[in-house]
Amino acid sequence: MQVSFVTGVGAKTILQSVTSGLPPEEILKTLESYGIEWYVAQKGDLMIRYWQVGAEDFIPTERIATIRETQPVPPEASTLEWLSGHLKEIKARYNNRWIAILDNEVVADAENLPVLLQQVHDANIKNPLVSFIPEEPTIWATAYGHQDF
Repeated sequence: MQVSFVTGVGAKTILQSVTSGLPPEEILKTLESYGIEWYVAQKGDLMIRYWQVGAEDFIPTERIATIRETQPVPPEASTLEWLSGHLKEIKARYNNRWIAILDNEVVADAENLPVLLQQVHDANIKNPLVSFIPEEPTIWATAYGHQDF
């Protein structure tokens, strides 16, 4: 069974400290320099592989298209777009739970990852996208200034 999932939030904390003060484009370059694959959904949410919501409304609407046209589209893009587009409802229903998504549908959920993976295995679900859904908004903590010279 092949499963994509996040392994923890420690890496995000480290990356936040490294990228603090940078504009979104520079944060994306920094992620790439660490070998971390990322995807910006049409709505502007940042998804980080192992796919999870890395930040909600990370990219300003007017800059989304420019960034998206330069990025490769991962095979999981349709599932990531579906998750991004339904994030509000999913968070309301599955907050603080692990979920498995297949064919644009939540097919399993559990309080912890081992239980979810067992459910996925027992149901013979192949290649789901697995992610933790935090209750609080997922925000990339950074601040940056813009100055025209």
